[in-house]
Amino acid sequence: MPEAVLGLATPPRLSPERCRSLLAEATDGYLALSRGALPVVLPVTCALDGESLLVRAGPGSLDRITPHPGVVAFGTTIPSPDGARRWEVLVQGTAEAVRHPTRDVPPRFPIISSSLTTVFRVTLDLLTGWEYAPGF
Repeated sequence: MPEAVLGLATPPRLSPERCRSLLAEATDGYLALSRGALPVVLPVTCALDGESLLVRAGPGSLDRITPHPGVVAFGTTIPSPDGARRWEVLVQGTAEAVRHPTRDVPPRFPIISSSLTTVFRVTLDLLTGWEYAPGF
C-alpha cells in the first residue's frame, strides 16, 4: 500500500502524558498475565494511584496466581462524553499483590472486604494509546 494510505489508516498515537490523564478516568479494563506458560486475561476494575495503577479482580479470579505475577499488561477503553470518539490505553509494567488493601486507596476504588478481592499494584513502565474517531 502507498505510504499515504497507510498514514490515513493508522489512528493517532497518544503521548504518555495523555495516556496517564486518560487512565485517571478509567474504571475498568483487562489484565493480561501468565499462569505457568499460559496467558490469562481477566476483567478488572482499576484506579490510578500516583505513579501506579491499582487493579482489582473479583473473587476466585486469581486464586492460583502468584502474588508476584511479574510483567503484565493492562488495557482499557475510555469513551468521550458525547460518544463520538474513544481512546484505548495499554499499560505494560510489573505487578505485585497488595497484601492488605485498606479503605485509603483512591476513593472510587472501595475495598469492601480484602478476603473477597485481589488487588495488584501495577507500575506504569510503558504507556501506549490511540484515539479513534468516526470512521475507525
